[in-house]
Amino acid sequence: MNPFRLLGDLAHVAAKCILIWSIHWNKSAEGISFLTQAMYALVFVARYLDVALRFTSIYNTVFKVLYIISAFYVLGLMRWIYLRTPEGRMAWQAAGISLAAACLFSIVFNYRFNLTEVLWSFSIALESACVIPQLILLRETTVPTVITSHYLLALGSYRALYLLNWIWRYVSENVVDPIAVVCGIIQTALYLDFAWVYYSRQRVKLRGGLLVDSEDYKRGWIVRWLSGKDSQLLEPLCRDSIPTDEEDVLEGLISLPPDVELHAPADNSEAPPAPR
Repeated sequence: MNPFRLLGDLAHVAAKCILIWSIHWNKSAEGISFLTQAMYALVFVARYLDVALRFTSIYNTVFKVLYIISAFYVLGLMRWIYLRTPEGRMAWQAAGISLAAACLFSIVFNYRFNLTEVLWSFSIALESACVIPQLILLRETTVPTVITSHYLLALGSYRALYLLNWIWRYVSENVVDPIAVVCGIIQTALYLDFAWVYYSRQRVKLRGGLLVDSEDYKRGWIVRWLSGKDSQLLEPLCRDSIPTDEEDVLEGLISLPPDVELHAPADNSEAPPAPR
C-alpha cells in the first residue's frame, strides 16, 4: 500500500468530517458553497460507480462509500436543516462552465472509451474545478462562514500527499498518470488560492454561534482573473470608531433632537456616605 495515498485519503475524509462537525457545532451552513459540495458529490458518484459492480478490497470499498455518504450528508444538511448562503449568477455560471468543460475533457482525454473510463476522467476534471464556486462565494459576500482553518489544513494535506503519491509511483513503479497529474496541478493551484482568500481576507467567521474576526478583505489572484472586477464589500466596524472618552460621547449627543434637555448630575459631594 502506497503510504502517501493512504494518508491522502485519510486527510480527505478528515476534511469532510471537520466540515460536518463545523456545520453542526455552529448550527449553520453559512459561507459554504452548495454548488461546490454538489459538484463534489457528483465527482464521487462518477468515480466510485464501480463500487456496486465489483469488489477490489475492503479498504477501497470503505473509503468509496465514506466519500459518497459524507458528500450527500453535507448536501442534506445544507438543503433541509441549516441555513446556507444563496449564490449569485457568477457562481452558477462557473459551475455550469466547469461541468461542460469536464464533459468535453472526459470525451477527448481518456484511456479507454468506455463508460467507466469516461466517468473516471470526467470526475478527475470536475474535481479540479469544484472549489471555484466556493472561491466566488467567499469573494462576493460578507456573510459569516463556518469554514475553519482545520478544514483548509486537511484539504491542503490531501493535495500535498497526493502530489507525493505521484512522485512515489513514478520512482517505485515508473508509472505516470497524465490526466490525474494535470488536473491535480490545476486543483492544487485553486486550493492555494482558496487558502489565500481565506487567510488574507479573514472572513467574518462563526464560532460556536458567535461572530468573530471581522477584518479587511482582499481576494485571490485566480478569482480576480476569473471575475475581472472588484467585489463590493462592506467595511467592517473598527475599534477606533467606538467612543472611548467623554469628548467622543458628547460629540455623539449633538445629533439629539432639539427638544431633549441634558441635565448635569446632581452634586452629592456633601451627602453622607452610604452605609456599608
